[in-house]
Amino acid sequence: MKTPYHDIVICGGGLVGASLALALAHLPLDICLLDPAPCAPKPRADDRTFTIAQGSKRALATLGAWPRISRDDFQPIAEIEVSDRTGRLGLTHLFADELGVDALGFVTGNAALLAALYEALGETRVTLRRGRFGGLARDDGHATVMLADDQEGARLTCRLLVGADGTHSAVRDACGIGVERHDYGREAIVTNCRVSAPRPTTAFERFTADGPIAALPIGDDRYTFVVSRPDAAQWQGLDDGMFLDHLGKAFGDRLGHMLGASPRLRFPLIRQNARQWVAPRVVLIGNAAHTLHPVAGQGFNLGLRDVAVLAERIAEAARAGTDYGDGAWLRDYARAREADVANTTRFTDGLVRLFAPRLAPVAAARAMALNLVDGLPGLKRMLAVRTMGLKAPLPKLFRGIKP
Repeated sequence: MKTPYHDIVICGGGLVGASLALALAHLPLDICLLDPAPCAPKPRADDRTFTIAQGSKRALATLGAWPRISRDDFQPIAEIEVSDRTGRLGLTHLFADELGVDALGFVTGNAALLAALYEALGETRVTLRRGRFGGLARDDGHATVMLADDQEGARLTCRLLVGADGTHSAVRDACGIGVERHDYGREAIVTNCRVSAPRPTTAFERFTADGPIAALPIGDDRYTFVVSRPDAAQWQGLDDGMFLDHLGKAFGDRLGHMLGASPRLRFPLIRQNARQWVAPRVVLIGNAAHTLHPVAGQGFNLGLRDVAVLAERIAEAARAGTDYGDGAWLRDYARAREADVANTTRFTDGLVRLFAPRLAPVAAARAMALNLVDGLPGLKRMLAVRTMGLKAPLPKLFRGIKP
């Protein structure tokens, strides 16, 4: 049986992989999106929520995905409140209207965004292939992907393989690429809660003695809470009443009382970076290349910037007849992503370290710094521009232009 050939195979049909497939779909290239359970026509059930930065929303709108999300499925953030819950009274506010934007960001669910991406993909020539990555062979001009399917010997050949298959990337492992990994020594508990005093367009980042707590509005009186704890396993095992009591005491009364919680998810908090993002005929993007602490909600937004830069460069190469699977071309792409990834990693990691439990004088200085930021419009704008994903230079997708 003849081995199917595609110009580009994207391994991993989650948010980042599907976004790249859509960003490349208008080009005169044969694109294949490979996933064990491609999300067409219905998405996989997934309650996770994401903070979509203002810049990322522009990119998703340019791809034609954002208008397909129902207004009931996303919540704009008009205000972000950052505060120190250790008793030092540090407080900073960011307001969308002060910055001249309709929202600082948007909260939406994984399932809703994935469904929008696949609905848009359904109107393209992109091949959606069900299959699990099972191995890799390469020669000078092609990569051959072996599939771990029931069908023995199933494989795909391509000019470029994109690993968008997450933190535990099989593509990365097949290339022999190691990772630099930092364990924060905590786990995150994620749950959706009803609250008695909602502020539907305000997101919170509260730094406690045991780790940060993010609260993201998801509509009406509901918030998604992401709680960093050294004893997360114990918290997950609490009955609902005890859990809500613990959460209320840790977060404080900014949203009134906690009234009810969804089933709780738990996952380790790590920072991870692949030692290289490219290999012969292979490029890694999203969490396969870099995984961040979720403290500032930057993970998917950083991955979408990978998508934007890679798609723009592939488009330029395709039009010029350049081999975008060539090693020198791939290394040039990696260099183009270094500064953004390094700066975003330092930003998120710095927040975690700054608000880690420390001696009282350091905690007092920390609270003073938050108050100082709140009183300096220029500094506050710099912080907001970074969190909104609008720091120049911006790739074409983030400026509303298809690659």
